[in-house]
Amino acid sequence: MVTATPSFARRPLGRTGLQVTPLGLAALAVPAWRPGGSALRAADVERAFHEHGVNTFLAHPLMKELCVGVKNLIAKGHRSELVLVSETGLPFAGAVRRDFEKNLAILGTDYLDVFLVGWVRNRWFVRDAVWGTLRRFRADGRVKAIGFSSHDRPLAAKLAVELDADVLMIRYNAAHRGAEREVFAPLAALGSKRPGIIAYTATRWGLLLKPLPKKGFAEALSGAECYRFVLGHPMVDVVWCAARTAAELDADVVGVGNGPLTGERRDYAVRFGDAVHRAAKGGFRWMFGKDAS
Repeated sequence: MVTATPSFARRPLGRTGLQVTPLGLAALAVPAWRPGGSALRAADVERAFHEHGVNTFLAHPLMKELCVGVKNLIAKGHRSELVLVSETGLPFAGAVRRDFEKNLAILGTDYLDVFLVGWVRNRWFVRDAVWGTLRRFRADGRVKAIGFSSHDRPLAAKLAVELDADVLMIRYNAAHRGAEREVFAPLAALGSKRPGIIAYTATRWGLLLKPLPKKGFAEALSGAECYRFVLGHPMVDVVWCAARTAAELDADVVGVGNGPLTGERRDYAVRFGDAVHRAAKGGFRWMFGKDAS
């Protein structure tokens, strides 16, 4: 039973100068694993800000209720307290501009805090025409930080340095820990100049929430434990939470307030994560590439 609603302290998002909460709110679930997606309403989004202190939101047009909640917060005078992250889905300069303007209009604001090129799978996704458009937005003050998201870990680490990205959004969870070696370790060498790091798919699209009794794991992880595992790595600044209900969000906030997983429970998360990874089907996945490990 949830008996407390702690308010999160804010922390730096890498070198961006933005102050974020460790748990950021998103509201888009993968239907194949989470039928019905998120049931969070706009009022729940506002309550997350007022009661839990959540100030970091993945504001995407597909997340309609979240966008309405954020727009309401902006209309009530809270824009300067929010960190709004959004992304473009198509790596073409014209699409980048259209998506950017669309996001501003939907949210009722004249600037974004972080704007990303989503799902970068090749260098050409962030070629000069695309990356230059983001840089102009930043130079004009219409966005404070720019970056990209990617499932290709070696490519992500290389491009984060090459492009001098402000923010990197990368997959990281108990079943997919390769980022520790292939992303976090090389970027840690940048010290205070490293990009801010946002982690997503903390529950491995819900599979870490399901037990594997036939593999010797009768108990799954809770959503809060998934987020606590991710936030236990010092390179992670924010992890996205896609709670389906207000009660789930309350439980996630309280859990994360207990700090990173440690000791036996973290060891269990690693072993369970390995089992989940082994149980997943391999092969080519269009949005991840050949190696989805």
